[in-house]
Amino acid sequence: MNLLELAKRHSRTFGGLTPAIWVISDLSELSYERLLTSESEASPELISKVAEMARRYRKGEPLQYILGHWSFRELDLVTDTRGLIPRPETEMLPEFAIAMLGKKRGAIAADLGTGTGAIGLSLAASGRFSWVHMTDVSLATLSLASLNVDRNRSLLRSPVFVSRGSWFKALPDRRKASLDLVVSNPPYIASGAIAKLDSRVLFEPRVALDGGVSGMTCLLEILAGAPEYLKAGGAIVLEMGEEQGDSLSQVAESFGYRDVEIRQDATKRPRFLTARWPG
Repeated sequence: MNLLELAKRHSRTFGGLTPAIWVISDLSELSYERLLTSESEASPELISKVAEMARRYRKGEPLQYILGHWSFRELDLVTDTRGLIPRPETEMLPEFAIAMLGKKRGAIAADLGTGTGAIGLSLAASGRFSWVHMTDVSLATLSLASLNVDRNRSLLRSPVFVSRGSWFKALPDRRKASLDLVVSNPPYIASGAIAKLDSRVLFEPRVALDGGVSGMTCLLEILAGAPEYLKAGGAIVLEMGEEQGDSLSQVAESFGYRDVEIRQDATKRPRFLTARWPG
């Protein structure tokens, strides 16, 4: 049985031929394209490993955790239960954030609740920053982010600093009124809705999902805390739930933010709030 035939055998288990090919491509260290034309026979060891991954997937574990790594923009990130899985829709957040800088270079940014480090490392890879802070309240999650700093070191064009704490409490006092950019993909799912999520999502850390009774607790904390740390004219970019845009915009404007906008992700869903602190 060649590699493609093995993928076809497991296509139903993994929800399609493409994810089955991803699994076998990863294990065989062949590109997706090369696997499609490969005549290589699947070894007994490979067949056994694929079967074990299929067993885990049938039990509800996300593919990203089974593989142990996942791509995000140009990054290759270690993924496990210490951090939220990096998702395609979030890939636009660093894009919007960098656009908020205009032509400025040497900016200072903070990625709050960094998780795997996907957003902060994307900023550091852009070459537009003199410093990127990546924070998280969980020590275990920070260990995952640090692992991804090392894993993607060759891509980084800015120094990064990883620190523990709840939102802005993780930043040194010298960063007050000095940040050009605050970014975050915080928990924004209402507590009561967690149990209704897809079973695979429930493998992810609840602390990275649960946004309190309204789903907006963390979003509001960040909006409230950012003015003390943003310099005049600094920007904030937050990922949010699809139904939270109107409320979040009103709160941001009441706090004094300017140029408040709700941006869409690649699927045209309202997914991000961008705003600027006056100055």
